[in-house]
Amino acid sequence: MSKAKPECTEDQRIPELAEALKVLCDPNRLRIICFLSGGERCVCEVERRLGISQQLTSHHLSVLREAGFLKVRKEGTWSYYSVDGERLRRVNEIFLHYLDHGKVEEARATGCCSG
Repeated sequence: MSKAKPECTEDQRIPELAEALKVLCDPNRLRIICFLSGGERCVCEVERRLGISQQLTSHHLSVLREAGFLKVRKEGTWSYYSVDGERLRRVNEIFLHYLDHGKVEEARATGCCSG
C-alpha cells in the first residue's frame, strides 16, 4: 500500500513562496513594506524613515517592485511607492497554507501530512 505524496511536494506555488521569502528576508525590505502599508510614499520619505542612504533605499524599492510587492506611480520627477496588496495577500495565503503553526500542530497530532 503506497502512501500518497503530500500536497506540498507537488504544489507549484512552493517555488513562488521561496522566491518571495528570499526578497522579503532583508530587514530593510520588511521595514519598507511595513512603512508603505500605511499609504503611498515618495523615495525621500522612505529614506528618511528608515535612516538609510538614497542609493540603498532605491535598491530595496527596486527589488521589491520587481518582485511584485510594490507599485510605483510617477509624478514629474518624483516616484511614489505603495504596497501591492494582492501580491502580499497571495504570498501570505501560500505561507499560511503550508506553514501556519496551528496546521502544523494539527498535522503532527493526527499524523497527517497532506497539507
